[in-house]
Amino acid sequence: MAEFGGQTPPGAHDEPPTRRLRVRTVHEVDIRQTRFAWRDYLPVGEVALLVGKPGIGKSTVVVDLAARLTTGQLDGDFTGEPQHVLYSVTEDSESTLKARFIAAKGDPQRLHLVDVVYGNSPDGTPLIVNLDLDAVREVVEAWRPALLVLDALNSSLSGQLNDNSVVRPQLEKLRLLAQQTGTTVLGIGHFRKATAGVDPVDAIGGAGAYTQVVRHALGCAAEDKDSYVLSVIKSNVVSVSSIPSLSYRTISATVMADDGGETAVGRIVWQGHSTASVVDLLQRSAYDDGDERADAAAWLIDYLRERGDEAPVLELLDEGHQASFSKDALKRAKTRAKVRSEKAEFGGGWVWRISPTRHEGSTQGSEGSSTGDTAPFAPSVRSSQHDDAHPPP
Repeated sequence: MAEFGGQTPPGAHDEPPTRRLRVRTVHEVDIRQTRFAWRDYLPVGEVALLVGKPGIGKSTVVVDLAARLTTGQLDGDFTGEPQHVLYSVTEDSESTLKARFIAAKGDPQRLHLVDVVYGNSPDGTPLIVNLDLDAVREVVEAWRPALLVLDALNSSLSGQLNDNSVVRPQLEKLRLLAQQTGTTVLGIGHFRKATAGVDPVDAIGGAGAYTQVVRHALGCAAEDKDSYVLSVIKSNVVSVSSIPSLSYRTISATVMADDGGETAVGRIVWQGHSTASVVDLLQRSAYDDGDERADAAAWLIDYLRERGDEAPVLELLDEGHQASFSKDALKRAKTRAKVRSEKAEFGGGWVWRISPTRHEGSTQGSEGSSTGDTAPFAPSVRSSQHDDAHPPP
């Protein structure tokens, strides 16, 4: 190993450490096996994300994992070895968190809440990476927890959270903490609103650094009104396609309150492997949206053909509204139906006209017939949105 530059001048030993370049051969680097707090789903010593839309039990899933870690019952490298867990909670009350944890049969002596207090105030605030990481490191090195949960991750980050230059350094600090201590840092986040047909990794809200720095991500999505799916959606440590998705549901559990009463909370029930993945479910939502557009496209073609292949836009949109199709739905359907917007002759207004390239019999659009593509609209979402970005009247 060799070091270059950064010599500290005499008498300057109280100065901050100087930067210097270090060069090593790869022979000096140890290759270490990947270890898992939860086999294949949660690697040891990494920053991981668990993301999904609100209301699908993300926090309850994480509480279930934490409870299993504290009792040594989570399948992985800590099976049979109860572990400590640190938990920063901001989106639920501490009372709710404890009740869920008890319902999940965790060991309350091994779950430790982490927050920040000022002076003698009993009220805690979320830990902030840029301000509190040194103190967090001290706690991690003292307790040696298997897991540090940040629920929600955004509550522990500061600055403009859509700015890579702001978010990336904070995530890199967390990654360094995880790698140096062996504690897995699990942040809970959300999918952005528009997820239909979108790759789950691209659906993660916030700056791109969330998926660039984080090496492992889990996603959750609704399969139906009572059942949900968890999948590995990104990983640099396992092959995503080789890890099966898991099905779960949330049931109500009753926990004795410390004041003598009872309280009801959600508890996770795992239902085994799922044949559907989060990717499948997001794609399915795009198809569902596509079915609506297909209906709008079929109505649009029928309407125009009944009127000699063209109709005034305002009149068409009004008739479409009466047929339960919104203005935006018809504009999106226009692209699929290969309908053009043109200025009418002799100073007339705008009309929508069937394209001359659409020959009779190619796409009938009548009841009981196909309206074109067999895969409804998922590939066409981008082009239809582009068309709407600069629409004629």
